[in-house]
Amino acid sequence: MKKLFTFVAFAVVLMSGQAFAQLKVGYTNADVILSQLPEAKTIEAELKAYNAQLSKELETKQAEFEKKYKEYAEGVQKGTFTPVIREAKEKELQSLQQNLQEFQQKAQADSQKKQQDLLAPVFDKIQKAIDDIAKAENFDFIFSTDVAGGAPILLFAKEEHNITNKVITKLGGTPIPTDKK
Repeated sequence: MKKLFTFVAFAVVLMSGQAFAQLKVGYTNADVILSQLPEAKTIEAELKAYNAQLSKELETKQAEFEKKYKEYAEGVQKGTFTPVIREAKEKELQSLQQNLQEFQQKAQADSQKKQQDLLAPVFDKIQKAIDDIAKAENFDFIFSTDVAGGAPILLFAKEEHNITNKVITKLGGTPIPTDKK
């Protein structure tokens, strides 16, 4: 909300001065640009393979826990465990469950880091293309239509100021129809 207020205040200040008439403003959407680039499919496939590997390992750990728990439950039901063995089995199950939860948390963090690592160079390319277009076409500001904190950053802009397709074209992607941005 603070970003939105800052943006609105900035826009009001710009509009209130005569300098606004001399400014050239544009906007774009980095997520739309990314979706149109060839490397997006490669990144998606790599993330899918990485996450599948993590899921397989998680399933293996889950199956091991379930097997041990079943053995424990059967032993308790039949009364075959001495108190010492029962306590050892319970500690083992608690340890396995804790390891499983830790693995899930680490896998989720690793997946997010992998995604960030794969996307960072692409977003750097997108930013460079935006900078190049802004300089070449003498834009003073380029805003984003991406959503930040659940609310759009750019609340209104004329389509003529949208440079999304220019960035996509510059990066070798396939421009999208104007009404889908």
